[in-house]
Amino acid sequence: MNTILPLLIVLLIGVITKNNVLAAAAGIVLVLNFLNLQRFYPLIEVRGVELGLLFLTITLLMPFASAKIGWEDIVRTLTSTTGLFAVVGGIIGAYLNSRGLSLLTIQPEIIPGILIGVVISIAFFGGISVGPVMAAGFTAVLINLLYR
Repeated sequence: MNTILPLLIVLLIGVITKNNVLAAAAGIVLVLNFLNLQRFYPLIEVRGVELGLLFLTITLLMPFASAKIGWEDIVRTLTSTTGLFAVVGGIIGAYLNSRGLSLLTIQPEIIPGILIGVVISIAFFGGISVGPVMAAGFTAVLINLLYR
């Protein structure tokens, strides 16, 4: 019961806040737990983020495959102020994600705080639950600033 209660709380929060991804993730982990499939936990912990990033990257590349984005769009983007801001945003985002992933690996006990913050953002500020690793990266930067 010690491992089930936090997952049930996360599932309930996901349902209440209509965060389908969070609710589904908690539900899947609960099912793995109920089916005694703990032997898969290390594999999921090591490869889960990679799998998620793979599907996210596939989604982002689909406009190229469907010809919604072509060479003209790429050139136009890279020669515009907005496009250059997008490049800088990509650099900052990737950097924060790497810091976040490192922090989550070193201090997994911060995960509840990250999830609570994400849920608060979704419930009250119209946030989207796509950035727990980014949130951890921002947390890493804040921790670094605080303890310098």
